[in-house]
Amino acid sequence: MATQSLVDIIIVNFNGGEFIEECIEAVKNQTLASFHVYLIDNNSTDGSEKLLVPGDDRFTVIHNTENVGFAAACNQGAALGDAPWIAMLNPDTVPDPDWLEMALSCGEAHDAEMVGCTQLSKLNPGQLDGVGDAYSPLGLAWRGGFEWPIEKAPDYDGYVFGPCAAAALYRRDAYIGAGGFDESFFCYVEDVDLAFRLRLSGAVCVHASQSVVYHVGSGISGRRSDFTIYHGTRNRIWTWVKNAPPLMLWLATPFVAITNLAFLFRSLFHGKFRCTARAMGDALSGLPAVFTSRRTIQEKRTMSSLAISRAMTWSPGKLLARAPDIRPLRHTDM
Repeated sequence: MATQSLVDIIIVNFNGGEFIEECIEAVKNQTLASFHVYLIDNNSTDGSEKLLVPGDDRFTVIHNTENVGFAAACNQGAALGDAPWIAMLNPDTVPDPDWLEMALSCGEAHDAEMVGCTQLSKLNPGQLDGVGDAYSPLGLAWRGGFEWPIEKAPDYDGYVFGPCAAAALYRRDAYIGAGGFDESFFCYVEDVDLAFRLRLSGAVCVHASQSVVYHVGSGISGRRSDFTIYHGTRNRIWTWVKNAPPLMLWLATPFVAITNLAFLFRSLFHGKFRCTARAMGDALSGLPAVFTSRRTIQEKRTMSSLAISRAMTWSPGKLLARAPDIRPLRHTDM
């Protein structure tokens, strides 16, 4: 490349034939042209790997011989680049032409380590897909404003707990310093886990309200599939155990356990009891390795339990409504 890229964009494809071509075209037409794309195919079986011919020198196409998972493939792409920012973009997204320019500008302006975007539903015009990830001390995360009317989308930038990795930017030094996504997660909740770890080190995330992408959301794996529920449930538990500061862990874990049991009970009425129970069982059996990771994470922690708790969403009403939680921009312990 003639000039240094400002952003390395990582797109991980697995059986994304219905979506991937539109995503590639939208990336090629970004107003910010100084980027490089690592387009990684995780051994697709639907023929979509043959569609990865962007015809653009800014794209590097990589074909893995097995499905290593979203988390590992993202780390793979991150290791190949050297731009100061890393962007994650799902293959079932279509970014607006100025998506990258607006997100980068917001991150730089507010000296943030993470940047989230305004995600609109691609399949349901008029609905939000999310405006930043919120995190409850009950160990639950959600995309703020999910399925809310688009008219309720916040039109201002602000701090959020973390970004949804369907369309997110990370400062390279922060991402690499934190070890990237946890590859044992395979996929789902890996972005919440990384945001939590970065938060523990004092990093912040800003929501770039004018940076817009259209997102199908689990367009490949299925929103309510056994695969999605299994990985979402298991990884949700691991995220809490790994990252909650000691005082918070011991005080809140009984309530986190009750919440997870409530999810298990609810799964009886949705035909998902078996996969939910298996996920919880595997989460528990994996705790020895999780506690090993936890020791390293907590040794590096620089933020107090109080500071971390302030970044969380305590309102039960916001949790139940999946409401956005975007805080005013200011340089404090947020």
